Amino acid sequence: MAGVSLDVSGVKVVRSSRTILDIQRLQIPAGQFVHIIGTNGAGKTTLMKILCGLLAPDTGHIHFGSTCMTALNSWSKSNLRRHIGYIPQSAEYNSHLPFTVREVAAMGRSSVRPLLTRLNRSDYAIVDQWLQAVGLGDRSGQTFSSLSGGEQQKVLIARAMAQQPSVLMLDEPTSSLDINWKLQIIDLIRRLTAKLNLTTVMISHDIQSLLRKEDRTVLLHAGRVAIDGLAQTVFESSLVRDIYPGLTPQWNNSPDSSPGGD
Repeated sequence: MAGVSLDVSGVKVVRSSRTILDIQRLQIPAGQFVHIIGTNGAGKTTLMKILCGLLAPDTGHIHFGSTCMTALNSWSKSNLRRHIGYIPQSAEYNSHLPFTVREVAAMGRSSVRPLLTRLNRSDYAIVDQWLQAVGLGDRSGQTFSSLSGGEQQKVLIARAMAQQPSVLMLDEPTSSLDINWKLQIIDLIRRLTAKLNLTTVMISHDIQSLLRKEDRTVLLHAGRVAIDGLAQTVFESSLVRDIYPGLTPQWNNSPDSSPGGD
């Protein structure tokens, strides 16, 4: 489950004659944790969908390790996506449906199995392992909808990790959570990245509470990479002060908490 590198070159996305993404070069080494920040409409989610292989750029290439994703046919790209744990901004799951916590987490395992193949004992062991790892092993029979927002987010992380991915992609994983849950979720993600050497790309607007000074941070502005560097350097730039007037970073220097800590 070791991470792989991601390399974006010459990628452009145009919609209705308007360029919404124009990335000349963005390299993410294997095992690195990268924050993607920027205002609404900066192109963050479009970039993440391209990195996940869910959206094809109009021009350019994306390399997943040594594999050129943009050169793959649909079947090969689908197989490659099994190595990407993706948690979208709005979960692709209706939380009002009466699925249990275990059933939701098992959806991640189902995505890596052959079509119409039932999960076996080994698959469920992996699912249960990840529910235990995020601190929800004793809640597996409970309905997903009965959990708090932070607990639901942990289940979705367990679902992504049940795929045993090389890359973890998260789009606004802490939105609508209170500060305690924000810190728990980000610390869990950091811990998984370090322990498993995952390549992790995370989009977030919660930049004041989640960033550490040494975090690699990519600022997108008008669809382009405006600044790419350590968070402390990024936030000292005049462009960030223009985009986020009055912003004073409150660096997250708390030690990593245990995955299941409430």
